[in-house]
Amino acid sequence: MVEVKKSYRGYALLVVSFVLFTATVIVGLFHLEERGTLYFALLGGTSALFTFALLSYALSVYSFLREEYTRKKSLWSFLFDFLADLRLAIFIMILLALLSMLGSTYVQQNQPIEFYLDRFGADLGYWLWRLWITDVFRSWYYIGLIVLLAINLIACSFKRLPRVWVQTFTKERFQRLDENMERHLRAISIEVNPSKEKVARFFGKLGFRVFMEEEGGKTYFYGEKGRYARLGVYVVHIGLLVIMAGGLIDAIWGIRGTVIIPEGSKSDTLIIPAKEESIKLPFQIELEDFRIVSYEEEFQRKGKAKETPFKDAIASFESDIRIIQDGKPVAKGMTAVNSPFDFGTYRIFQATYGLTGNAGRAKIAIFDKKLAPQDPKKAFVGEVELRAGKVSEFKNMLLAIDRSTLNIEDEQKGFQGELKPALVVKVLMDGKAYDVPVVYSPELTVFAQSQIPQLAEFPYVFFLVDFEPQFFSGLQVSRQPGTPIIWLGSILVVGGMILAFYTVHRKVWARLEGNTLKVAFWSHKFKEEFKRSFLKSLEELKHENPSHGKEPNTS
Repeated sequence: MVEVKKSYRGYALLVVSFVLFTATVIVGLFHLEERGTLYFALLGGTSALFTFALLSYALSVYSFLREEYTRKKSLWSFLFDFLADLRLAIFIMILLALLSMLGSTYVQQNQPIEFYLDRFGADLGYWLWRLWITDVFRSWYYIGLIVLLAINLIACSFKRLPRVWVQTFTKERFQRLDENMERHLRAISIEVNPSKEKVARFFGKLGFRVFMEEEGGKTYFYGEKGRYARLGVYVVHIGLLVIMAGGLIDAIWGIRGTVIIPEGSKSDTLIIPAKEESIKLPFQIELEDFRIVSYEEEFQRKGKAKETPFKDAIASFESDIRIIQDGKPVAKGMTAVNSPFDFGTYRIFQATYGLTGNAGRAKIAIFDKKLAPQDPKKAFVGEVELRAGKVSEFKNMLLAIDRSTLNIEDEQKGFQGELKPALVVKVLMDGKAYDVPVVYSPELTVFAQSQIPQLAEFPYVFFLVDFEPQFFSGLQVSRQPGTPIIWLGSILVVGGMILAFYTVHRKVWARLEGNTLKVAFWSHKFKEEFKRSFLKSLEELKHENPSHGKEPNTS
């Protein structure tokens, strides 16, 4: 017993020193731009303390475990007690908490290695990558810790279950209030007139399930209620194990990556940056339309007229998508920031967006080439809208955007929002194909079309009326097959907590001998409150007592 207490004291020092050392390292890596002498002195002190605590605790544990193994003479019993140790569970949970904090707060997960090299520097970024901190929730050691915690939880539950099982389900809980139990439980003695039936009804009125037995002129009573409350903690344990199982399924078989899709296009290639690989989805995602929503548009959608200096700022961005499977559309919907789209076991998030450098939508005016110089109004034939990746039909022509640029003078300025677009429209008419250039300037358009001999016989001239650049949408696609299992585990945890905290296991023993009733009682929780209420309830029996007014005596 002395060895156990020493081991616990060494364990407390180990935990405190480990937390201090880890906190010092985290502060130095992620919070300090410059690390001076004071920091390195603190780092050296915490590391020395942790090293001392680790060696000291390891030595004490080795001595203690050697004695335990010698005493038990059983490897299985020794391993079982080690795995059922509460200190093991505490240390595992501390490690999981630290790793989870790193993965959710300090190190953005599932990014390409270049991202970490740029953000943390070559050395730190490289080691974060090699140590799986960049994908910590799927790392082998994180999964291993969860498995070890599950084994510890099972061992702890199994070790303590037999005693609870005996007190809850077996006949051994039906004990008579004999002289030995009377002294042990400090039974109360009162003088009563009621019959044994009235005593049984009295206990039943208090919510107890009453068992009665007669022997040798004495009547024994045993009552209990809330016996399943003791199992609430085991329901919680089962729920936690189910949650862990769901998390492991997600970590091993779940996927998370990004699909980059230009407007009007579709893709089934899921890029997984953390592993620098890509996989094929069992379906294609088609991006029908992409929209940037300003705060002003957001207020208008909600029917609110609200003035704000940020009305032109971006409030959200959203994509209209279709799911194509086996060449057929099977689902469609919209995904936006904080509004995912679900398809089967897959969840699609709007993650990012950008310009592709091409035309997304263009409206062109069509004029008759022969009539245009004489009377432009009569020469006007009509307008047609072209969309990237789509074919438009106008009169006897099929039209589509073949090539385009956002700024014909400086391509980089086009990506910065300075648009001077130009595009080549592919036209199919009367069995012949034509490439018709269209530029933002009407003069440049006429000049460009006049320089192409192939267009000499083409009867129309095109002018650009409206233009919108093509965006790409970065959609994050994830599949988490363990999510339903995690929900089931959460329900079990809540149910177990309700069972454990809102029901109480209570017992009462009584022995009726003549006019003397001996009563003892027990409560798993809220003992003093139950004692006060139970003693007050006993006053009902005393009303039929010929010596009414005397206080109960204890024996």
